[in-house]
Amino acid sequence: MSWGTELWDQFDSLDKHTQWGIDFLERYAKFVKERIEIEQNYAKQLRNLVKKYCPKRSSKDEEPRFTSCVAFFNILNELNDYAGQREVVAEEMAHRVYGELMRYAHDLKTERKMHLQEGRKAQQYLDMCWKQMDNSKKKFERECREAEKAQQSYERLDNDTNATKADVEKAKQQLNLRTHMADENKNEYAAQLQNFNGEQHKHFYVVIPQIYKQLQEMDERRTIKLSECYRGFADSERKVIPIISKCLEGMVLAAKSVDERRDSQMVVDSFKSGFEPPGDFPFEDYSQHIYRTISDGTISASKQESGKVDAKTTVGKAKGKLWLFGKKPKVKVIKFLYANNFVLVCHLHECRYRMDNGLILIENKYVE
Repeated sequence: MSWGTELWDQFDSLDKHTQWGIDFLERYAKFVKERIEIEQNYAKQLRNLVKKYCPKRSSKDEEPRFTSCVAFFNILNELNDYAGQREVVAEEMAHRVYGELMRYAHDLKTERKMHLQEGRKAQQYLDMCWKQMDNSKKKFERECREAEKAQQSYERLDNDTNATKADVEKAKQQLNLRTHMADENKNEYAAQLQNFNGEQHKHFYVVIPQIYKQLQEMDERRTIKLSECYRGFADSERKVIPIISKCLEGMVLAAKSVDERRDSQMVVDSFKSGFEPPGDFPFEDYSQHIYRTISDGTISASKQESGKVDAKTTVGKAKGKLWLFGKKPKVKVIKFLYANNFVLVCHLHECRYRMDNGLILIENKYVE
């Protein structure tokens, strides 16, 4: 299969096809360039993301101790390494694929232009040969017509009895001249025809096949270069897969290092105060003096009616209540523990003691 033999008359079609091939090559180069920009922006955004979420520590005391936090920071480190590999992919594509495509496209344009110029020059030379042949043909045809006219004129005068001998001789000379010129133009036309046929044969069987063969080889090399760039495009990604796999394995190991029990123990160690929980609140009966007052009022009323007082009972009661004056009233203190702060709640019972003291004095007065 050869373009030179199969497409001998499709110069314009090959011109368009080879131009389309270069345009497609440049289009793929543009695709690779945009992919490189995406990889560069992706790596940049990943690094910014890592920088944003990495802790800004001023001292080692502020470093996270929880396993979940340590794992997250390890994942950020692995992600930063992953971003570096994306940059490697972009650099590899820029060097092996995009740069090579742009250089090759420039060389391809130069080569294509040269081959097409050769084809156009060959076609122009063939057109020139055809034009020379056509001109000689038309001149030969014209001289033949003039020779026929001269022959007709000579025959007419030769058959005319009234024509003079000089007129006949003149017509004969004109016929010979036109015949000679027709013969010369015939030879010229034959030579130009032979030359054109030779150049045409050379054009379609030697020159054009050679030019088309070069165009075909050029286009095939372009196709091979695209295949190599496709492979290089994939290899740029495949080369970093082992390192990317290690980054992902590091993330998995970081996830496995999370220990919820250990984190819970750290919370206990960080916030445990060492104090015991508060005990139960005691019941304080504020209604006790009410029942005592009612009881004392009943006894006094019975004493007024009978007019007799049991001194022993009264003194006994009084002695039983004198313990209130024997010691200073105690202050009840209750400790509350809330958020590592002590709340001291003090309740003094002096009012109740004073009321009991007044009742005892009244009873002693009745006894007297």
